Amino acid sequence: MLLSEIGDKEIVDISKGSMHGRLWDAEMLFDENTGIIHSLLVPDFQGVKNRFHEELQLPWSSVIIIGEDVIIFRSR
Repeated sequence: MLLSEIGDKEIVDISKGSMHGRLWDAEMLFDENTGIIHSLLVPDFQGVKNRFHEELQLPWSSVIIIGEDVIIFRSR
């Protein structure tokens, strides 16, 4: 899968039922030498629609599935 194919997917926390924007809104933290993704920095709207509060760092290991329209992760 290409980055251009997943950029428009909505990021959803299955534990809290919260949405965190699209992958284009996120930053990826990765190892420059290996290309391994460590985590995503996504907007944390804290229940206020379209109002950015702070960034939430989610480990790549918390991603459960990359579906057709969403990326689902489980917060801890």
